[in-house]
Order: sequence, then structure tokens, then C-alpha cells
Amino acid sequence: MSDPLQQPASPPPVPPAVVPQASAGPSRAKLWAAGAAVVSAIAGVASAVAAFSNNSPSPAAVPPPTAVTLPAPQGASTPGAGSSAGTGTGTGSGTGAGAAPASVRWSGKIVLGLEGVDLTQNPPRRGDGSTLGYRPAAARSGSNSMTVKGTAALWKDASAPTPQGCKDLLATQSGAEVVVVEGDSVCLVNEKSPIAVLKVTATRYDEGSYGLIDGELTIWNLRGTG
Repeated sequence: MSDPLQQPASPPPVPPAVVPQASAGPSRAKLWAAGAAVVSAIAGVASAVAAFSNNSPSPAAVPPPTAVTLPAPQGASTPGAGSSAGTGTGTGSGTGAGAAPASVRWSGKIVLGLEGVDLTQNPPRRGDGSTLGYRPAAARSGSNSMTVKGTAALWKDASAPTPQGCKDLLATQSGAEVVVVEGDSVCLVNEKSPIAVLKVTATRYDEGSYGLIDGELTIWNLRGTG
């Protein structure tokens, strides 16, 4: 009779098969692939920036535009003698081109009569009963003409009279008197007085002692001599 306590030993249990667990995130291979793609994209952007930088100069490298100097206008003339008193400047253009400019010493309306005007004064002084003999002066000529007496020369150029132009004209073509009509311009000087010009606006043959001349007188800071 066998011993119930001595039964054949049972074979050892077989361990269960190990089932791999699903990964919670991307695999290492996928991570490496994604990283390689990012690096490749960054390299492409860097190459594009480098290419653009090499082909396009920076703002600092662009030279500034070259300044253009325009030539000064030639033959600019002086405003006419009818400028308001104390304004405007004369220029040595026209007959006296190339001379230094001369400023206006005095400018305004006058009535020229037999008593004359002293051009050396500023403003110019008209003669009175005790100071006759100033030049320039007005006087009748013939039956209906008026003259400017004194050292005078008629300005015949189409351009406006200029200081140097009047000075040159007086030095070469002046006379002791000049017959004038409305609209004429007469260059004037008296001994060492400044150069002046009278634009005749009206002649009044029948008025005053020997007629009157209305005009616009301009005196420049330019002497007739020296």
C-alpha cells in the first residue's frame, strides 16, 4: 500500500508571456526623425538669409545721393525805379554786367521843378526860394516839351535801368539836359552824388514857374566817380 504523502511532484508553473506595454509617447526613432526635420528647416532658413544678405547690401553700405548744384541765373536785372521807398536792390547787370551789386539808398515819388533836387541828401532835398540851382531840375523846352536839366542820360535799353548801367551811360552819353516824355527813364548824377534814375510818370508844361515833372526817383549806393 502506497504512502499518500509521497505523490509525484507537479511540474513547475510556466510564467505568463510578457506582453509589451504600449508607449505613452512617440518612439525614440520618431523623435529623432522630427528633430532632424527641425534642424533641416532651420538650416534652410539660415541659408536663405545668408543668400539675401550677400546679394543685397545693407542700408549703411548704400552711398548717399550726390548733391546737385544748380547754376545761378544769368542776367538778373534790378526791379524798376518804381519800387517803394527804402526797398529793393540794384544789380550791375545790363550795360554794366559783372560789376558788384549796389543797394538802393532811397526810392520814392517826387515832383521835379525849377528848384531841382539835391541827390547827395538822404532823403533827397528839394530846393526852395533860398536854395535854387540844385540839379537835376525841370524846365520847359519849346512850346510843349519838358526837359530834365543837369548831368543826365536817357535810358533806351529795353531792360530796367541798373546802377552800373546808368553809371556807364552817364560816363559816355550824358548831356546838360534831356527832353523827356511820360514813360521815359533818365539816369542822373550831380558831381560826386550817388547814381540815380528818374522814371517820368507825367509832364506838366503849364504848371509851376517853368513846368513840372512827376516821377519815381531811385538813388543807389553807387558813386558817379571813383
